[in-house]
Amino acid sequence: MSEIELKFQIPAQKHKAFCLAFQRKKPETVQLQAKYFDTADCCLQQRKIALRQRLENHTWMQTLKAPKNAIERLEIESELGEQEPAAIDLAMYLQDAKLKKLLEPVLQPQNPLQLQFETRVQRQRFIQKIADSEIELAFDQGEIIAGQRSAPVNEIEFELKQGSIHALIQSVQPWVEKYQIWLDSSSKALKGQMLQQALQAAPVQYQSSLALHADDHVGAALAKIIANCLEHLLPNSSAIAGQQYEAGHVHQARVAIRRMRSALKTFGQWAGRDTQAWQDQLAELFRQLGATRDRDALAASLIPQLQLAGSPVSELPAQAEAVEEDISALFRAPKTTLLLLELIEFSHQPQDGKSRLKKQSRKQLNKMHQQICQAESAFEQLQAEEKHRLRKRVKRLRYSVEFIASLYPQSAMKPYLKALKPLQESLGRFNDLTVAQALFEKSVSQQPQSWFVLGWIAAEQHHIEQQIQQELTAFCQAQCFWK
Repeated sequence: MSEIELKFQIPAQKHKAFCLAFQRKKPETVQLQAKYFDTADCCLQQRKIALRQRLENHTWMQTLKAPKNAIERLEIESELGEQEPAAIDLAMYLQDAKLKKLLEPVLQPQNPLQLQFETRVQRQRFIQKIADSEIELAFDQGEIIAGQRSAPVNEIEFELKQGSIHALIQSVQPWVEKYQIWLDSSSKALKGQMLQQALQAAPVQYQSSLALHADDHVGAALAKIIANCLEHLLPNSSAIAGQQYEAGHVHQARVAIRRMRSALKTFGQWAGRDTQAWQDQLAELFRQLGATRDRDALAASLIPQLQLAGSPVSELPAQAEAVEEDISALFRAPKTTLLLLELIEFSHQPQDGKSRLKKQSRKQLNKMHQQICQAESAFEQLQAEEKHRLRKRVKRLRYSVEFIASLYPQSAMKPYLKALKPLQESLGRFNDLTVAQALFEKSVSQQPQSWFVLGWIAAEQHHIEQQIQQELTAFCQAQCFWK
């Protein structure tokens, strides 16, 4: 069976008020003690599978969980009795061919399952009914234990027992607004694995493949696209919100947001509703998330090249205001959480629409392709804002092509992408140089050596402009695979 569940962390300053509010619901209290198993080389973790045995009051249960999408998981649970089991029983899964294949790495005698970590939790829970739906609210407090290490557990889960995703989101919203709980897609299993391996951050999540079908109507296709973008975003945004992140999490969160913005801008009319508010909120989140990351990326790409060129300047100019934004607060903010909940609801609800997917996507791709080709005749003469707009159009076309790639043969699509990718990379490089130029122009009065950098940037810009001109010509001659 599948479970649809949303998990949230509770801000420290709201914890006391949250506990009092939860107690007023007269919840049932359950003591949970769980043991999580994996191989020595963490085969299950690599496949995002969790295998545990849990004592619920006086009964042992064995559970296998595997992800289906951002909020839905395969869950197979079996009752084992009151006696603590001596080992994990895999036999119950081997009758199903798909499960057997899923567990293939741990079926080898030379790679046995081992206890990795444990959890000890007091769970308070109650059922909320909304129309014909039932949602279980479970408030967990306790700890994760891995050897000599431990980490606290303090989280609230909303699980849809029966009914609609709309009811699930409805049940969450008041708690977000009043207690500022924030969405955390990382499971206890993931946190236990991090603790057991002494990791400071969860693995960075990259975009995954997307399978659309030609017989999908356009509304269903957009819902699948948004779901795919959420699978990309939520693990990274959760790491950032929890302040256990690296530069890769920030970069991939921005890529995921950019992909989602591209999907809504290109295919938003398929939603059967106005998506402009989502686009605006995502754009603002992208902007707030981007300042520090853009500067770090520029330093990593530009400074080594300046050093090779013999530049007297070997670092970016100091910022006029060295104010570091707390980007983790962006993903803990109620307005961000509510936005993500709206997108989750849209991606998991049945959507209306009768138009054929290929027909509608063909119109959008034609429009973007033609807009880009209009710049072929005189890229160097375009104003800075027009060049920037061209870069955004190329990037949006690239993402849009990736979204609908499963509808076409790879052999037809590859030549088009082969012409599109170099153009996108060169426009990105040109944009980096433009940003660097603005930074160094501000520093000339305090650091005259910056004139060397500005001269080098101007020469590089001219070279790349010529390269972009050639790549535009090659792109416009590429065969549009969707025709």
